[in-house]
Amino acid sequence: MELSVLDSIVLAIAFSLNLFITSSAVAKGSNIRYTKGILQSIILAIFQCLFLFTGAWLSSLFNMGEITYDRTITSGVMIIMAIKIFVNIIKNHRTKDLITITNLQSMLFLSIATAMNTFIIGIALGFSYDTTQFSITMILTLILGIIFSIIGIFFGRQKMKIPTRLILSIEAVLLIELAIKMYFQ
Repeated sequence: MELSVLDSIVLAIAFSLNLFITSSAVAKGSNIRYTKGILQSIILAIFQCLFLFTGAWLSSLFNMGEITYDRTITSGVMIIMAIKIFVNIIKNHRTKDLITITNLQSMLFLSIATAMNTFIIGIALGFSYDTTQFSITMILTLILGIIFSIIGIFFGRQKMKIPTRLILSIEAVLLIELAIKMYFQ
């Protein structure tokens, strides 16, 4: 199977929505300057890309070779991730509105925590796709991740209310749409 450019765009948007929410919370909690916010945006986006590729690469080592099984695993994991997001929304688990970043170490830990969903989705995608197909997705994730993160910092510094549940719902719907499309591809 091949990962289309449209699929890459949808994945990059789904990953970047999470960065938007995180950056907004950091800007509210830390009251960071834009220069530090841009650095944070770049680090967050780089970790998204690295974790996506690492997850895909690891699971490609265990590729079963049978397209039906691989497609089922990929779609199943993506739907489970989307359901997890919806359950957290329904259970009223709130994402932190304020996140305080005090040093580079806390920024790196935040980047790793934010990239874990991307890692899991990368694992799922690695069963069905060759890791070389992720170059477009990684470039788009890097670019959109930085842009969405900087916009999140702007919203956070302005103390604007972010519709977190709506944004997370959009992320989950994008994952379900991709999972269904990939399963029937």
